[in-house]
Amino acid sequence: MRTPNDTRLAENVDGIDLILGGHDHVYEIKEVNGKYILKSGTDFREFSHLRLELSEAGDAVSVSIEKVEVTGQFSPNEAVKAALQEYEGVVTGKMDEVLCNFSVELDGRFSSIRTSETNLGNFICDIIMAACNADIAILNSGTLRSDRIHPAGDFVMRDLMTILPMLDSLCVLEVTGAILLQILENGVCQYPKLEGRFPQVAGVQFVFDASAAPGSRIIRDMVKVGDEYLQEEQIYRMCTKAYMRLGRDGYNMLVDCPVLQDDEQCPMLSTAVQNHFTAIKTRQGKTSRNSTHRQSLVLLSRRHSLIRSDEPLLPSQQSSATPSRPAGPTRSMSTDCVTTAETPLQHSAKRRMSRQDSVQELEDLACKLAPVVEGRIVVLQGPEQVQGLREKRLGTRGVSIIEEEEDEPATPVCTKSPLLVQQ
Repeated sequence: MRTPNDTRLAENVDGIDLILGGHDHVYEIKEVNGKYILKSGTDFREFSHLRLELSEAGDAVSVSIEKVEVTGQFSPNEAVKAALQEYEGVVTGKMDEVLCNFSVELDGRFSSIRTSETNLGNFICDIIMAACNADIAILNSGTLRSDRIHPAGDFVMRDLMTILPMLDSLCVLEVTGAILLQILENGVCQYPKLEGRFPQVAGVQFVFDASAAPGSRIIRDMVKVGDEYLQEEQIYRMCTKAYMRLGRDGYNMLVDCPVLQDDEQCPMLSTAVQNHFTAIKTRQGKTSRNSTHRQSLVLLSRRHSLIRSDEPLLPSQQSSATPSRPAGPTRSMSTDCVTTAETPLQHSAKRRMSRQDSVQELEDLACKLAPVVEGRIVVLQGPEQVQGLREKRLGTRGVSIIEEEEDEPATPVCTKSPLLVQQ
């Protein structure tokens, strides 16, 4: 059980002398209400030597605990060692295969990944979202098991297997905005406990108030999917694990969601990540494979953002003299028909080239393997923060349509063209 449950048990149940807990992946000894609670760590890094002594009267038990760390001081069992040697060379060679080279550290610590957005969580969720052509990707953070910081540099198969040791299958579900809110509420309901249900996400941004009651923590008008604020009746394609689809970790709201792609149609999670690394090598010409087919490196939502946008998405492609305009449905109201010295065909061709350049630049960024924390999950720090976020939202909505008066156009394209004006 988790430590809070162990503590409740010690506080409320008589007749217990010792509680041997687990599941928290830490070594811990504590005494609560005259009862010892012991957690002996994880992954055979340590164990405990216990001694319980009953008093002569038989009415008391004394407990002594010795922590033993597993180091080279212990000689391996020769029979087990001999049995494993046959396979050790094959496995070791495969485990040391370099998959890629990261430019930054990856934070997989439970203290980070089970309470906040992390660059490792972003990286994995971005991959499965692109691989399955979804609008959203959500994983329970218990999926990511390494509990360590992975240094920048060569990333080998052993690192990947440490992060994703389980054979997790993926699926794509149809979820409404209302269901998505329930998903997010469940994900943060146990915060700040180090619960595996805490979400890592792609394609969605949200803010939550940890001081609010569980089930009412998500600031609902601040949830964004892609470029749009969430609409409860809107339908989204969500990529997740089959484990979550079965209602595990409290995600019972997913059980009845329509399945758009089952685990037979989606790659395994670890396979999708390996395919991503292969796609990077293919794009960079570093693979001996004859095929140029590869998994997408750019999220579907990012491609759609570029398609809806008049100007390139990336800051490096934007002119400092050109103000950015809000994304959303109004972006589809093009200003192409404004009087211009260019023909519509020329202008449209330039925009298509610009979008193509933007997609290529996004793929170049993906190849650099430098994932960052970018504000997908925000823990509310105070009411003034909500006010600021709402003002920002109103600012992005402050767009109106002004009818342009007819004039003699330099090029007769169209008249009374709508202009988008930032208020």
